Amino acid sequence: MGKINILVEGWLHFKNEIGMNLMNSDKIQFHNNIDLNIKYDWIMNLSEFKDYDIDDSTGLIFGPQIMFPSIDTNQIPTHRKYTCNVLSNWVYNLCKDINPSVNFCTLPFAVDVNKFKPSEKKGKPVIYFKQRDTKILDDVLQHLGSVFIVFKYYNLNTYSESDFQKAISEAPYAIWIGRHESQGFAFQETLSSDTPIFVIDVDSLRDEVALDSFWQNYLPGKNLPATSASYFDERCGLICNPKNWKENWSKFIINLKSYKPREFVMENLSSDACINRWVKKLNELK
Repeated sequence: MGKINILVEGWLHFKNEIGMNLMNSDKIQFHNNIDLNIKYDWIMNLSEFKDYDIDDSTGLIFGPQIMFPSIDTNQIPTHRKYTCNVLSNWVYNLCKDINPSVNFCTLPFAVDVNKFKPSEKKGKPVIYFKQRDTKILDDVLQHLGSVFIVFKYYNLNTYSESDFQKAISEAPYAIWIGRHESQGFAFQETLSSDTPIFVIDVDSLRDEVALDSFWQNYLPGKNLPATSASYFDERCGLICNPKNWKENWSKFIINLKSYKPREFVMENLSSDACINRWVKKLNELK
């Protein structure tokens, strides 16, 4: 198979954009501008459903910056070859439950493993807190003390990325008290820094605590299951919940030296891993 050429339209979060650019290679190429000399295999509209006057040899990719109301009202144009990228499996399962007629896929963007890498693990452990009940953070600090560097995310300007990068590269471990993440770059950059994560996870999208939280009134009666750890296995650390984290803490600490989170990221979220995943899936959809 030759190189897959993808014409890109719409808004993309800057971390996804970095990951997308890292994936440009001899196997796949993302184009932000139309070149009449290129035959595009796919058009990727990142932020809206839109119909295109194209022949059947060109496919459509929608997302990942498309919110659920567009999905649950089935605004997707009718086209023989399309897919809606929702980044990870838990989002896929939720979307299929909400609207099973849509063709969804899970195509993550690459993590910058050359920027986010480990250094000597002589720093303080890190706590990352993002839009959760503050009682959980208070409970952790009360029981474990104030030995942590705490990063509280409220918006993109909450903290310096260079400070975060240095802290996670030197941290022996991190505790994650975050909301749901479709991909979760800060989480995956921490793993890329070979820093195991103790995840105090969410059960639902409704666990997000924010003044403008959309999820509290969305599809009332549905549980809307979610996770902070969209890509994770036993090498990355341990997942628990606010009710049982204390009984799992000692297990995490005892096994700390056995975790290999960077190995997981290299296998699943590096540029090469994401390129191969995209190429395989898009060729299947042909």
